[in-house]
Amino acid sequence: MTVSGAVIRPMKAADMEPAAELLRRGDWGERLVFFDWAIGQPTVVPLVAERDGEVVGTGVGSAHGSVGWVGTIFVEPARRGSGLGRAVTRAVIDELEARGCWTLVLIATSMGRPVYEREGFEILDDQVRFSIDGLPADAGPPDPLIRPYASRDLDAIAALDRFATGEDRRAVLASLLAPASTWVAVGADGAVSGYLARAPWRGGALIAPDPEDALRLLEMRRRSTGVSGKAGAGLLGCNQVGRERLRAGGWHEEGSGVRMIRGEPLDWHPEGIWGQFNGALG
Repeated sequence: MTVSGAVIRPMKAADMEPAAELLRRGDWGERLVFFDWAIGQPTVVPLVAERDGEVVGTGVGSAHGSVGWVGTIFVEPARRGSGLGRAVTRAVIDELEARGCWTLVLIATSMGRPVYEREGFEILDDQVRFSIDGLPADAGPPDPLIRPYASRDLDAIAALDRFATGEDRRAVLASLLAPASTWVAVGADGAVSGYLARAPWRGGALIAPDPEDALRLLEMRRRSTGVSGKAGAGLLGCNQVGRERLRAGGWHEEGSGVRMIRGEPLDWHPEGIWGQFNGALG
């Protein structure tokens, strides 16, 4: 696809650094590690827009069964208003629909929202971010109901994740879960009741239908962050109980956009979502 003189195509290894630098200049943070991971994943579709040998736009799709995520839509500021952002969005949508994704979701900024509305997306809920100072790794005694991930947990975690998100993220989970970066909440019977998975690029998915499990896992996140950093959480606006519990615990609530949807409705339980890998994976 060619729009405004730019060719939209799959991202290659040689594109990763130029694409990451484009986003750094746009104050979108560091994405190189994510791009390096994404180009090797069969369910993830990273795209670039290239003009005259220069990367001028990015977009990433992730197919989670019948649900697809649209994310990392970024266009060089000088080319905004040319239709390139919408074309990149459309290219990601086309890739996801070709893979059988009939429900599409994304997290929109105020800048991106009009583009997505023109593509048929509607607001699903507010996306609310929380932050708090990290803690020392040895703060307090070990929690007996939190343990490192083991490979035998994958089936239970994938089922729990699907219950909360309405998505089949097993391929993503199988790639990212590891004992050194993933903690599991368990009940008295040893059954998995929640998980926190830190991604190599600092994002972290946290799924826990029970707020008590979520709060214990967030305590682990604070300890893993350390005293020099900020721990984060990401909830849906409808999770009033979770938001109240975090505010009561000293977390700072920050607005970070809206979650939007296009296509078939989700069969999900959003009160179980307490953190995301990033805006392209949920």
